[in-house]
Amino acid sequence: TVIEAVLKEPSLSGWDGFGVVVQAYSRRAPSVLDWLHALAERLDRRIMVRLVKGAYWDTEIKHAQVEGRASFPVFSRKAATDVSYLACAKKLFAMADRIYPQFATHNAHTVAGVIDLAPSGVAYEFQRLHGMGEALHETVKQKANTRCRIYAPVGAHKDLLAFLVRRLLENGANSSFVNQIVDETLPPEDVGKDPIEEIEGVQTIANPGVRESAALYAPERANSAGYDLGDLDALDNLRQGIAAALPTLPQGGNTAVESPLGEDIAHTDFMDAQQVAQALATTKMWDASVAERAAILRKAADFYERDANAIFALLMKGAGKTLTDCIAELREAVDFLRYYSAEAEARRSTGRGVFSCISPWNFPLAIFTGQIAAALAAGNGVVAKPAETTTLIAAFAVDLLHEAGVPKDALTLAPGNGSIVGPVLTGSTKVAGVAFTGSTATAKRINRTMAATLPIGTPLIAETGGLNAMVVDSTALPEQAVRDIEASAFQSAGQRCSALRCLYEQDDGFRGSQRFQHRRRTTNRCGRANQSYRIH
Repeated sequence: TVIEAVLKEPSLSGWDGFGVVVQAYSRRAPSVLDWLHALAERLDRRIMVRLVKGAYWDTEIKHAQVEGRASFPVFSRKAATDVSYLACAKKLFAMADRIYPQFATHNAHTVAGVIDLAPSGVAYEFQRLHGMGEALHETVKQKANTRCRIYAPVGAHKDLLAFLVRRLLENGANSSFVNQIVDETLPPEDVGKDPIEEIEGVQTIANPGVRESAALYAPERANSAGYDLGDLDALDNLRQGIAAALPTLPQGGNTAVESPLGEDIAHTDFMDAQQVAQALATTKMWDASVAERAAILRKAADFYERDANAIFALLMKGAGKTLTDCIAELREAVDFLRYYSAEAEARRSTGRGVFSCISPWNFPLAIFTGQIAAALAAGNGVVAKPAETTTLIAAFAVDLLHEAGVPKDALTLAPGNGSIVGPVLTGSTKVAGVAFTGSTATAKRINRTMAATLPIGTPLIAETGGLNAMVVDSTALPEQAVRDIEASAFQSAGQRCSALRCLYEQDDGFRGSQRFQHRRRTTNRCGRANQSYRIH
C-alpha cells in the first residue's frame, strides 16, 4: 500500500509526523487500526491517527446498492457509527505506544466519551474545524485540560467549494449533532442520547430505512448480484473459479472464427439460409401464462449468476473482456431477464409471433439476452442470431434458458454469416418482428428488406451507433475530466454505444496541458464572448 511504502522510506526514519485518517463509519475501521499499529511496530515508527466519523456516507451506500454488494461497507445507522467511534477510541488508547490518538468531532457526547475512556497520562488531542465547535471545545479545554487542534481547508475558491457544500449538507442533516444542538424544540436528553443505549434498543442492526442492495428495485424485482473487486480474497477466489471453468467450457462445432481481438477460439456450427428458414418455420410462440413465462425467465437469471465463472471465461476468451466489464455485462443480462419478466406481468403482455433477434459482438451476452428476454417475456417465439465472432457465449446462454424451462421450440439459436442468413431473418414471411443492434447502415438495409416483404406495421426495434460528444468547460477539474474521458472513450475497449468519440475542450480549461494532441480550433458554440473550444 501507499501508506506502507511511505513509512518504509529510510529518509523518514525517526520522523513522527506521519498521519493517517480513519473513518469510524467504516465497518472495517477497527481492523484498519490493528493493521496500522502492527505496521508501526514492525517498522519501529510512531504515527498519528486522526479518527473521524466519516464523509460521504450517502455515496458509500448508493455505490454499494448500485454495485449489488452483499452488504454495505459502512454502518447504516448513525448510532452505530457513534458506537464504532467510541470502540475505535478505546482501541487507539491501547495503542498509544505507537500511535498518537487524534479525535476529530463536534459531538458533545462523543467528546465526553473520549475523555472518560482516556487513560491517565496518555497524550492525545481533539480536533475541530475552524468556525465549528468553538464553545464546546473551549469548555472542555477549561474543565478537562484537553488539547484541541484547529484545522481549516486551504486553497482556491473553486477547489474548496465542494468541501463547503459537503459540510453544509452534513451539518444540516437531521441526525447531525451540530444541527440538533441549535434546535430548541429538542430536549437535551435527546441531543446527548447514549448511542449504545440506542443500538441496544433496536430490533435489527440493519437500518430498515436503507434498502439492501438485493432489494434496491423491490418489490418489482431483485437486483443483480455484484462483486467486490477491492476484496483481495474475493478477487482471488473469482480468478480461481474462472480458471477452473475454462477446461469445462463447450468447444463449439467445426466453424472456427477469429474473434475481434485475435483470440483463436471455436464457435458453434453456422447455419445456411435454408436452415435458418427451417428454424423460422418450426419455432413457435411461447404458449404459457405470463406468470409462468416470468417465473422461468427469473429462474434463468438465477442460472446466469450460478454459472458466472463460466460466463466470465467465455466473455474473456471470446470478446476480450476485462473482469470489470465481464461483471457489468453479466449483471446487465440478469437485470434484463428480471426487468422484462416484471414488465410482462405488469402489462399482461401477449406476443405477436416469432421475432428475429440479431445482436452484436461488443456485448455478446447482455444485448443478446436483452433482446430475447423482451420477446420471450411477451410470449413470442425467438430465432436468435448472435455475431459471427461470439456465438459460443450465445450458445451457452441459450442452454441456460432452455435449462430454466424455456421450450426449445420457442427459442432457437441461429448462428451464421450475416450476409447469408440476414435476408432470411429479416425478410421471411414467418417473421413477426425484428430486434437489431448494430450499425446504422445495417439497420437501414434491414428496414428496406422488411418494407419489401413484410406486412405494414411489422416492428423493427433497432439500436444503432452514434457520435457521442463531451464538452469540458473551464469549471471542470482536470483530474476528474481526464478520468471520465478515459472511462468513456476506452472502457469496454471503446465499444460501448455511448463511448466518447468527440471531445470539446474550452481553451482555458486545460491551459498549457499536453494531455491531448491533434487539436484544431472551432468557434464558440455556447454564445459566450472571448472563449473558444478545441476539438479532439
